[in-house]
Amino acid sequence: MRTFRFRVYPTPQQEVLMSQTIETCRRTYNQLLDDKIKNGTSYFDQRRLLGLRRPQDKFLKQVHSQVLQDVSLRLERASRAFLKGLSDFPKFKRNGRYNSFTYPQLGGFALVGGRLRLSMIGRLRIRLHRDLVGRMKTCTVVRRIDQWYACIVADIRVGGPPQHCGVPVGVDLGITSVVALSDCRKVAAPRFLNKAEDEIRALQKSMSRKKSGSNNREKARLKLAKAWRRLGNRRDDFAHKTSHFLAENYNQIVFEDLSIPRMVKNHKLASAILDACWGKLRLLTASKAESRSGRVILVDARGTSQKCSRCGNTREMPLTERIFRCEECGLELDRDVNAARNILARGLEQARVEAGQIPTIRVSKSGRGSKKFRSILNSSR
Repeated sequence: MRTFRFRVYPTPQQEVLMSQTIETCRRTYNQLLDDKIKNGTSYFDQRRLLGLRRPQDKFLKQVHSQVLQDVSLRLERASRAFLKGLSDFPKFKRNGRYNSFTYPQLGGFALVGGRLRLSMIGRLRIRLHRDLVGRMKTCTVVRRIDQWYACIVADIRVGGPPQHCGVPVGVDLGITSVVALSDCRKVAAPRFLNKAEDEIRALQKSMSRKKSGSNNREKARLKLAKAWRRLGNRRDDFAHKTSHFLAENYNQIVFEDLSIPRMVKNHKLASAILDACWGKLRLLTASKAESRSGRVILVDARGTSQKCSRCGNTREMPLTERIFRCEECGLELDRDVNAARNILARGLEQARVEAGQIPTIRVSKSGRGSKKFRSILNSSR
């Protein structure tokens, strides 16, 4: 499955219908959540009751039935994620926190004559800036402030014959250099937040001086939201270009298995880590590498900066020391590049273990490690 996002340009009348659809879905979501909390109604019972309510409710009748069914499916997925410990308990959606609706089947939407046809809304002008390949499955209409997007999920064939004869590479993620590769290449941090900080601060001060609930405050809020959107677009563009470079030139890309939510609890480094968009970079690289018959491997990052990539000797390395100097073999190398080479070595060893070429692997003395390492160790035994 791959998602293709296109900008759509609705007419004023269509934009009103789409906004009303989002508001109806938001209210329906809150009603279903309230019913689940008070009465414990199951997912299937909620779908059945929603179908019975629709003919009598004038607002529900204006929304496609499959769109309403997707609302109950969203709540069910959120509840399952909470029961599995993956997220917090589902929350009621206030105004502005529910900004999309989904057509789960092709019958509710279609591409006809270069336009996107949405049931109960009409034909929308769409900018198809890239080819949409595969069989269309679902379509999600998203509102981002004053812009509308159609996210179409298509079933395509990924993989196939390799498109390049790349080599494996280790990637060390950092703040000064977002990416340091084992072949001594580096990608400097763009620091988008620092560049936009003055503008955002001025817009925040301007909004805080406006009277709450006034039209001027709403205008200032929109300006601030658009500034944050521009910042997000710059980060996305950087992550896409960097991941494209990695997937196009290397066939096996080894990343550190970092716990980013835990790392951003350090308030001194949180903004720099989030500005470097490590998580999105790994996700996009994995998607692009898979489509080119490549592979992304995650390894345990502990000790990669203190270990010599040539002889394996370890030494203390404070963060202020940027050059790794080995007392045993005399290696002098950039700290991040040395860590990237250690990451690459661990990734290649893990790949051989998974391929069955090595019967066992080493873990830390404490017996701890990632779940993936422990599962490999148990299977090898």
